[in-house]
Amino acid sequence: MSIVRVANLVSKCLVDGDFSNYFSKVPSAVEYPEPIVLVEGAFTRESRIESEERGVVPIDVYVVREVAADAEAVAIACEQWVRAYGWERHSECWPWRVVGVDTFAPAFDVRDSSGRYVWKFTVTVTVVRQVG
Repeated sequence: MSIVRVANLVSKCLVDGDFSNYFSKVPSAVEYPEPIVLVEGAFTRESRIESEERGVVPIDVYVVREVAADAEAVAIACEQWVRAYGWERHSECWPWRVVGVDTFAPAFDVRDSSGRYVWKFTVTVTVVRQVG
């Protein structure tokens, strides 16, 4: 059984909101000119009890577009969708149980080497996982 990455839960959320752009770690401007890129950070434990631990996993979401206004608008819409999403329906996904989601407001990040505009926001997912 493979471990589901928390970023996969966020990408499923975005697809449910009709943000079905290609999700990639390293987008190629040739293959995917306007992707949404999710980069999962490391799990950081905040507490542990006898059979489980609780912590956070940060997910950086990059929205890449040819037009600056489009990058901004899509990033804002994505962040609002993630924040308002009904996480209760998707809270159980082994080995993670999502118990909270917080987002940070999108901001311009960079203009990439191909001239595209990149806006970024971070999703902090609080999860619980069973431990032996």
